[in-house]
Amino acid sequence: MILRRFAQSMREQNWTGITIEFVLLVLGVFLGIQAANWNEERQMDARRSAALARLHAESEAAIAYLEQRIQVMSEDAESRADTLRRLSDNDWQGVDPGRAAKALESLQYAPAVSPPRAVYDELISAGLYSELGDARLRDAVSSYIAMIGFVQRQIDYVRARFVERNDGRSFKGERPVFDPTSRRQVRRTYDFPALSNNPEYVANAVVNNESTIAQVGWTRELLEKARAMCLELSRIDGKPCTPTTDAAP
Repeated sequence: MILRRFAQSMREQNWTGITIEFVLLVLGVFLGIQAANWNEERQMDARRSAALARLHAESEAAIAYLEQRIQVMSEDAESRADTLRRLSDNDWQGVDPGRAAKALESLQYAPAVSPPRAVYDELISAGLYSELGDARLRDAVSSYIAMIGFVQRQIDYVRARFVERNDGRSFKGERPVFDPTSRRQVRRTYDFPALSNNPEYVANAVVNNESTIAQVGWTRELLEKARAMCLELSRIDGKPCTPTTDAAP
């Protein structure tokens, strides 16, 4: 309609009409572009809000996961400390054989650290990460993700050193036996006094224990990074950071 009137005004050389129609034409195009931009921005806001909510929930799950991991590792550390004292002193009076055996087996643990991070990876893949919050939030998230990588590299190093120290080595007093009831169908039996009388085994156990203590420390640092990230998300979306045990994977 506007274009038709504009063409007619041009034929009639109605300059006042031409000016009015031209202004209306430009204004219509401008408003159409603005409406499209506003609609696109509303859609982007909805995507950002949904992404923030999912990332917030994932950060709470990560905190719960790391808290549980530290609790288990700390309980194992108490058992190891008692067992290592007995091992060093060759004092096995009143020992709980099952607890001591579990403690010695845990000296070989270096489990991967795997808190949930699927939402973060998805945001990076979709190119939406740079649209979230502000630089302060993104710095907190990036610091947390970088810490996951650091901890896993340290664990990989611990595993490599463990293999280096123990590959092909067997100690008198420690013997694997077939156990069809266990997950891997193997169980280790221990002659505790014999192990105490083996200085090499004792030294190896002490070094392995040092590595397990270091793992607890790295995991605590990662937990602090996760908490800092969650608090930054709370600052942005206004929702409290409330990790629960149910949120842990």
